[in-house]
Parts: sequence; C-alpha cells; structure tokens
Amino acid sequence: MDIFEIIALGIIGAILSVTLKSYRPEYAIISALGTGIIILLMVSDSIFSIVNGLREIITKTVIDSRYFKIIIKVIGISYICRFGAELCRDSGYNSIAEKVDVSGKICVLSLTVPVISEFLDILVKIINTL
Repeated sequence: MDIFEIIALGIIGAILSVTLKSYRPEYAIISALGTGIIILLMVSDSIFSIVNGLREIITKTVIDSRYFKIIIKVIGISYICRFGAELCRDSGYNSIAEKVDVSGKICVLSLTVPVISEFLDILVKIINTL
C-alpha cells in the first residue's frame, strides 16, 4: 500500500464525484461509495496486520481474549459508522449522518458496558479488601 496511490485515488474519486454531481447526482454517490470501498480494500492488508499484531500482544500477556474481541468490534464499528456518516454527509443528508454517528456511539457503548461493569466489580473488591 502506497499512501500516495491512496491520496491520488481519493482526489480522482472526489473530482469525479463533484463532476458527476452536477449532471447525474445518483452516479456521484455511487462514485464516492466505490472510491471509498476501493481505498478500504487497498488498506485491508494493513488492517489484518494490525489485528494480528494485537493478537500477538494478547497471547503474550494474560489479558482475556474477550477484551480483544471487544476492542476489535469497537474499532470496526467506529470506522464503519464514520465511513457511512461521511458518505451521507457527502450526499447532502446531514441529519441521517448524525443518526449514523449516534447509532455507532450507542453500539460502542453497549459493547463496553460489560467491561466497565467488570472493572467496577474489581475496583469494589479492591476497596473492600483495604
């Protein structure tokens, strides 16, 4: 993956989308979506190497693998929601973009509540032993 290739693709996709928007707005949305998907595919190897690196860290430590899965899900939800919200904003649907952002935050919060609860349980046990 070369960052300059990604930047060039992004600029070309943006120019194409802006040009198409004045003639065929429905194609502009497809162009923006396609450009975004291609860019994500270009960085997919990096994403997998990051996940594998995190797996190595988890296996070398005594961290429960449940937390690793939650971290990966939270990161995935965050990026996917951001991508979807930005696509909605680019299409001119700011109100829908805000709903996508809020929904992503709610999903992240629902995933982290068990971790927070377990952390508080450990904290209470520590306080009770003092």
